[in-house]
Amino acid sequence: MSSPGSGALTVEWPRWLLADRLTLALAVACAAVVEAVVANHPAGPAGVGLALGTVLIGLHLWLKRNNRAVLGARLEPAGRWTLLTRSGDEPAELAPGSRVLGRTVVLLLRAPGGVCSVWLTALDVPASRLRELRVRLLAAGDRAKA
Repeated sequence: MSSPGSGALTVEWPRWLLADRLTLALAVACAAVVEAVVANHPAGPAGVGLALGTVLIGLHLWLKRNNRAVLGARLEPAGRWTLLTRSGDEPAELAPGSRVLGRTVVLLLRAPGGVCSVWLTALDVPASRLRELRVRLLAAGDRAKA
């Protein structure tokens, strides 16, 4: 009989992760604060906050452009990773910087098409899947140290 962690683990995430939504909300808040501060300055140019918000949101969307095509990842029992993309599956490898942060997981997966970085929380992925992913990442880290 096999153990629960012996099969392939597939983790699918939504198109807009919680971390991405929060980043965009912070960019909007930053733009509003800058606009309010500049508006109270006697010689302050109008629209600086709007321009800053546009730049921050554009930068975030540009940096995450590769992630939007990724629907999830699969961890095989042998430790191989596969990115599940809109155009098919791509082999990937776990990049340095992937880690467990409390009850969340930061995954950096390097594939031929680029690097996919996601910060998964219980609001993005079912808690049971996230827990199993954390256990497997911690176990893989322990094996790498041995």
